[in-house]
Amino acid sequence: MKKTSIISKFLTLVLVMTCILGCTTTAFAANTNDPPYGYTYDDAASNRTVYKYFYYNSLKDSYVAKRTFYSSGNTVSFSNGTVVTSSSAGSGYRYNGFNTEGVFYAITSKGELLGIGGNNKVITVLNSGAIELCYNSDDLAVSVKTSSGTKSLSDWKDVSDTDNNTDNQPNLPNNTNKNNRVEVYTNSAEEMVYDAYQGNTLKVSIILSPNGKHILNVTDGVRLSDILKGVKFMGIDPDYNVYLYETNGTLYRFKFGNWYFAEKVSLGSAFKTYKTDENGFISQIVSENETYSIKQLTSSDKWVASKTYVVTKDTYATLYIKNTVESHTLTLTNGVLTLDGKEVNDTVSAFGFISETTFCYIRNGRVYKATISSPTSMKRVCTGASSFRTNDVGLTTTVVLANGKTIKIS
Repeated sequence: MKKTSIISKFLTLVLVMTCILGCTTTAFAANTNDPPYGYTYDDAASNRTVYKYFYYNSLKDSYVAKRTFYSSGNTVSFSNGTVVTSSSAGSGYRYNGFNTEGVFYAITSKGELLGIGGNNKVITVLNSGAIELCYNSDDLAVSVKTSSGTKSLSDWKDVSDTDNNTDNQPNLPNNTNKNNRVEVYTNSAEEMVYDAYQGNTLKVSIILSPNGKHILNVTDGVRLSDILKGVKFMGIDPDYNVYLYETNGTLYRFKFGNWYFAEKVSLGSAFKTYKTDENGFISQIVSENETYSIKQLTSSDKWVASKTYVVTKDTYATLYIKNTVESHTLTLTNGVLTLDGKEVNDTVSAFGFISETTFCYIRNGRVYKATISSPTSMKRVCTGASSFRTNDVGLTTTVVLANGKTIKIS
């Protein structure tokens, strides 16, 4: 009898889950390149927690908020104000959130798990025992902790702690006390506002447009981006630096006060999301394979050359080109000159870079010049040469002839 009861309860749960998923519209289908994500924040202006489910709209080339729910205290409501439940276990991601299919879940004070699919019908998924929701790196609930173990929201099977990613949590609600903080809210124009305070002073105010693409630094009147993907890709760190993840797949950082130049932040794998501290500042950046503290983040721009220069070491010289990470190397081995590993000519005695596009070499006393793009198409400059002279950044400027005279080369 007991066995039959367990099987019956399991079948009931399967039917409930099937019903909820069946009511979810096809618009919530996951895109493997731009998967959906959840976004949870405390709205400082309305004193409520906001839950949004975003999916990527290829026609608009940005993420769109498909569904929105609110909570305040023990009340959870639809975006139109209709109450889902007035006996929620609490406000915040622990008890309320979306799954990967866009179903919204809420845990009540009685341990019930409520599910609301695309038709907005409230269904009781679990009558008792629900404790808290568990999330993936896209801030979407994938399982629920219950008094009888952790269950997958997709098929209600048991989930181990290893598979459950229990360390993943959505962005924490922001603390609106008098300390340094970031307050997030939606204004009357449906724009997301991020106000970062230092004590009682507004240090920087950032606005995200309703379509999720445009970012404006209101404090300094500077537009920081016009190609964002959505709200998940913006945040401010404790030093008031602003981070943006753009459609081109690059994470940028604007150092506070330097709003006209964005550093490229180098990550070992693709950006996924960021985590905030109790005051709403970014504390961690999460990539596909790693989680980085703000202190660990480094700019890839440090490898960009601030000027064009050449570093010469015995048998080879490397050219570094201004405003790029590009470099080219000339190497002389037993009289054979190569450029980036490809043979240029033999019986060479000296070589050097003239500019970011041109190099030269001496072969049997004759000076030849060629371009980096076409290194074997050389042009003879002069004869009777013995060596080269360089300027203070290592570029070749002068040919020294065997008779001691010199010729400028460019």
